[in-house]
Amino acid sequence: MATSAQTLEVIIATLSTKYKFDKGEAIALLAKDELLPKKMIPKVEKCDSPFASKKAEELAASLHLTISDCTGSGKGGKWTLADVEKHAQKPAKTKLLVSPNALNLANENSLSLVGRVGTGKDGRILLKDVEGWIAGSEEEDEDLNISPRALQEAHEAGIEDDELEAIVGSGKDGRILLADIKKHISESEGESPKKGKKGKKAVRAKASASSDDESDDDED
Repeated sequence: MATSAQTLEVIIATLSTKYKFDKGEAIALLAKDELLPKKMIPKVEKCDSPFASKKAEELAASLHLTISDCTGSGKGGKWTLADVEKHAQKPAKTKLLVSPNALNLANENSLSLVGRVGTGKDGRILLKDVEGWIAGSEEEDEDLNISPRALQEAHEAGIEDDELEAIVGSGKDGRILLADIKKHISESEGESPKKGKKGKKAVRAKASASSDDESDDDED
């Protein structure tokens, strides 16, 4: 025997009170899945045209915007020309599907996940995906315990591999991170001027000694 609409509504109301969920949202969800009798399906007011003006409609068509509901700022929820322009300028949000562990590992290795597609459901990036990408980027230099981003920064700064081997990283197991490379570059730049000054003094001293030698020769 089918449950009457009135009885079903009482059941939903009782459950919403006990389990603290919104009755309206529950009814809307059941109606969407066609699980409610016709009498309980909420009535949705439809507007003949969602646009407040012909110009707004033409602009939406030229921008290939699909607007079917009356949720604009115009009278009766209609979309004005300003509404369409604002909607067209709104950047599309792209949600990055990645597991927390995979994201943490990527951040530790300064690995960008933008544009990457994982092997999980709907392209979700998993921990094994990040591990694989890191391993792949390190194939060129397996002996160095360094993150890909740090290695890139080192090469751009002209730091050779033998110099990198002397750096003790602050990452796990002494892994060299981007911050370590930047610190090394900063310290090296701080030492360079001192070495330069010593070098100039040495050249001047050598030049002075040569002059003295020449003077001795002239006196002879």
